[in-house]
Amino acid sequence: MDRRTLFPYIFAFSGAAILLVAFTRMRSLIIPGASDPLAFARSGSRSQPICKWIFSHYESSEYEQSWFGRIETAQNNICSVVAEREHADASTIIVNRTLDLKSLPASYHWNSYDTFPPTSLNASIDVYMSRMHYNRTCYDTASGNYSLALGKGIQLIEPLWGMLRDPFDKWCGAEALHAEGFPEKTGQSKAHILPQGFAPYTYSLTDDGPTEQPASGGEDLDSPVWRSHGIPPWHSSPRPLPNQQHIEQPVLQAPKNVHLDLGSSYFGVWTKDGAAASGQWFYDTYHARGQPFDRFIAVEVETLDDNVAFEQIPRDLVGVYNLMNVPLSMDEGDKLNTIEMIKRVVDPEDFFVFKLDIDAAPIEEPIVRALLEDDPMDGGASGLIDELMFEHHVNYDPMNGPWQHPQGAGDLHRSYNVFRDLRRKGIRAHSWP
Repeated sequence: MDRRTLFPYIFAFSGAAILLVAFTRMRSLIIPGASDPLAFARSGSRSQPICKWIFSHYESSEYEQSWFGRIETAQNNICSVVAEREHADASTIIVNRTLDLKSLPASYHWNSYDTFPPTSLNASIDVYMSRMHYNRTCYDTASGNYSLALGKGIQLIEPLWGMLRDPFDKWCGAEALHAEGFPEKTGQSKAHILPQGFAPYTYSLTDDGPTEQPASGGEDLDSPVWRSHGIPPWHSSPRPLPNQQHIEQPVLQAPKNVHLDLGSSYFGVWTKDGAAASGQWFYDTYHARGQPFDRFIAVEVETLDDNVAFEQIPRDLVGVYNLMNVPLSMDEGDKLNTIEMIKRVVDPEDFFVFKLDIDAAPIEEPIVRALLEDDPMDGGASGLIDELMFEHHVNYDPMNGPWQHPQGAGDLHRSYNVFRDLRRKGIRAHSWP
């Protein structure tokens, strides 16, 4: 089974058509940088291999590693530690960088690979960011399997630091950090989160990793070519249908974009706090940026008014949005088992964004434990998740107030390990507010 995917080279062959099943969006088979997905087919060039990218490993930044070295004691006075000059300055740099990357006008979107022109990293800033690493694999028509090929890639992700929340939000009271122009202190700030489409990435088709060359004709020979935004090669990929060994032009299944919001409330407003609405945030962050969801599954235990719920969703989600106003479970054999539902809905080649925030550690913990313990190479659900937003309810101040001293979930130190372990499985795991 594949772990993580993405980035096919489009099939092209003289006098032949590209065979697709359920091919709903041409962007699914776009060569990085190509404006016309059928350019190679019409040119009559030789067939290109079907290739995709899989997760290789997670690299903690030095700043993240320093927090792992201190969090066991720092968690007892986390607000004071974050307020120390060293960490206040670092927090300002990190959050300002994520805000800057996410501040594109709404008219900017990406519906093809490598939409944005090459650039270079700001070494003094992006050194704080951690990195997800990927390898390229290609399809062998003889065996019907993928094998490693030349090509490596990297994408940035915000580090694990502080209280795993925006340090400029309200939770630390008088000790909370302050900066001009940062978001209002609502208790629900997502300023620290760096979603995939807004995270700089780079890749090369050599075995040595990203090519060391000027980003755009400049003199900086020490920086590989990076792109600041857009769809990276490992976003999603078409899947050759089974039992096609020795077929030179196999039929491909188009990937889907899928979102599961576990603890959704209403699309545009949470029943207790309008600032906490998640549906609109995921729509704005992914769907409206050129990665439209094929399925948007909202699960909420609290009884919602159907009319109110569907009044709030945008027109282009009608028929895509599915509200499940019932609780899911982790009971073996239950048709509402969370992990089994994910496996039914999501294919390995899809782009899948999962939000887990139901304010109940006894329910959330078994889900996360199952993801940490499964084998992504042998049908485990962790191999299906590209991006995870998870509010880990653990026992530490100042969150003991709103979280009411959750029992059995551990402390902030454990939360650090959970998020790092999820990232080590190839999941872009973020701490949700």
